[in-house]
Amino acid sequence: MKFKAVIDQPDLLRDSINAVSTLINEAVFKVTKSGIELRAMDSANVSMVEMRLLASAFRSFDVDKETEIAVNIGDLTSVLKRAKSTDSLTLELKDNQLHIEFSGETKRSFNIPLLDLKQEQKAPSLEFPVMIKIKSEIIEDGINDAEIVSDAIILEADTSAFTMRAEGDNRKTELKIEKGDEALIELKASSKVKSIFPLDYLKKFIKAGKLSPEANLHLGNEYPMKLDFKVLDKLQLSFILAPRIESE
Repeated sequence: MKFKAVIDQPDLLRDSINAVSTLINEAVFKVTKSGIELRAMDSANVSMVEMRLLASAFRSFDVDKETEIAVNIGDLTSVLKRAKSTDSLTLELKDNQLHIEFSGETKRSFNIPLLDLKQEQKAPSLEFPVMIKIKSEIIEDGINDAEIVSDAIILEADTSAFTMRAEGDNRKTELKIEKGDEALIELKASSKVKSIFPLDYLKKFIKAGKLSPEANLHLGNEYPMKLDFKVLDKLQLSFILAPRIESE
């Protein structure tokens, strides 16, 4: 089994893994000739994360056959935080360990032990009547506003507008953005939808906003949501979250 890859944008790997680390403790990465993939559920089975770091994001990417690399995400995150933006980063399998090397003004290396894990997660089959392409910072604003008044956020959309609001203890907040507004890049809706989601998860998801200035949000009515961040020809990071169903 041979795998060695060099990337000149270590922040791309570091920031995506940092976002993933808020949801899972261990991960099985699938390495193929097309890149590195991850799909995992959080321990509460409320959310799923999917990551695809394409081979085209790397300066060089060499793998002789499809393989799985299982590691402790906390260990990996701690190491990647030591990368400088000017470093090149090498990932390599060596002696049943993941060898990570930073090359810049100096050469620094770390070894992370591999875990014996098998983790086959299937992507849920979801169809969304609403797709919203929006500036990542707008989603972050809505989340931070909602946190002041509640632990949950209501997401609503129709053919003309997208609304993020929260209610609690005689307090309310609302962020509304309409078609034609600069920050709402695209809105496609075949029906009116409303779903409620726990804010603690969304605060974790939006950490990935630093990877991309734009996000794609997919919604349904009392239905899971999907939040996508993309870096063209390099990375796709997606989060799926189950809705909070309010009792009558």
